[in-house]
Amino acid sequence: MLAQTAPAAVPSASVPSPRLLLKSGLRLTHLFYLPDARSWQLLLPVSFGLEYRLQPRFSAYAQAEADISAGRAPRGRRGSPLLPTPGTSVGMGARYYFNQPSASQSSSEPWGNYVALEASAELAQLSSRRGRRGRGLSVGRVTPALFALCGTQHRGPGRRLLYDLNAGLGIEAPPAYSAEAGTRPPWDVAAQVNLRVYLANQRHAARTSQD
Repeated sequence: MLAQTAPAAVPSASVPSPRLLLKSGLRLTHLFYLPDARSWQLLLPVSFGLEYRLQPRFSAYAQAEADISAGRAPRGRRGSPLLPTPGTSVGMGARYYFNQPSASQSSSEPWGNYVALEASAELAQLSSRRGRRGRGLSVGRVTPALFALCGTQHRGPGRRLLYDLNAGLGIEAPPAYSAEAGTRPPWDVAAQVNLRVYLANQRHAARTSQD
C-alpha cells in the first residue's frame, strides 16, 4: 500500500496592486475644533486623490481638498463663530519612490518614501459682503504655488488605510491686497507640512487553504 503524501501548503500569492490608486480621507493638519461653553467651531478638511503608477518608482497624481466649516454662535449675538479661513485647493504632481525596485513589477506597493514636485492652486474665502440687491457675495483669493516635497506613504493598521506625510518648500503668489504689492517680488517662499489619512482601493492577498 503506497503512502499518500499530503500536499504542501501553497504560499500566498501576492496580489498585484492597482496601477490607479483612489484615495479619500482627511487632511489632519487642517483639522480644527474648538468647543466653548456657549458655542463650538469645527473645520473638517476632506481630501480626495488619485495616483497612477507609471513605473514602480514613478507616479503621477492629482488631488482636490475642501474645508467644511460649521459652528454655533452664542445666543443673542449676531454672526457666526470665528473660524479659520476655509479654503478649497487642487493640485497635480509627480512622485519618485526611491525605495522601490527599479525593475518593472506589477506587484509594487502603493507606499514608500518619495520626493515630489507639485503645482497647486488654493481658493480661500476671505469674507462675504452684500451686493446692490442685498444678496451675499463671497470674496475670495486664488493662490497658485509650486512645491518640492519629501514624504512617505504607508499602509495603516486597517485593511485599506493609508497614511501620507510630507513636507517641503516652494514658491507661491503673495496676497494681491498687500500694501507692498507694488514693491514685493511676484512670488514668496513658503513651507508646508501635510498629514493625510486615506481609505484606498488597495487589494490584499487572499487566504490560502489546505486540503
